[in-house]
Amino acid sequence: MKKLIAFVLSLVGAYLMANPIGRWFDSQYAGGGFLYWGPFPGYLDGLLFGYIFFASILFPVFTSKIKAGFYVVSPILALHIILGAFDPQLWIDLVLLAIGLGLAWLIMFIRNQVRTTKSN
Repeated sequence: MKKLIAFVLSLVGAYLMANPIGRWFDSQYAGGGFLYWGPFPGYLDGLLFGYIFFASILFPVFTSKIKAGFYVVSPILALHIILGAFDPQLWIDLVLLAIGLGLAWLIMFIRNQVRTTKSN
């Protein structure tokens, strides 16, 4: 149940952030291709970037396992590698994954510290 909640929250967060992230990405890296999905050319990239960021934070926090954040994002990383979207999509994916996993680790560390101080 926790994984389902984390997945739904990740999708909702990605949907809400798809417009601003996608518009930024389209303004910075315009002309990346002639095919796109969504209301404007950067929408799909914004949706995927938002999912990578939120999933890499929420899945480890809900499951208490850091590797869960990497596992749920790995299909998108594989998709970018298969489609040949190396520059700039893949490095932005990796940066967002590192930031998300770092924040998840920090949240879990603080949560464990609070639990141990309350038990003492």
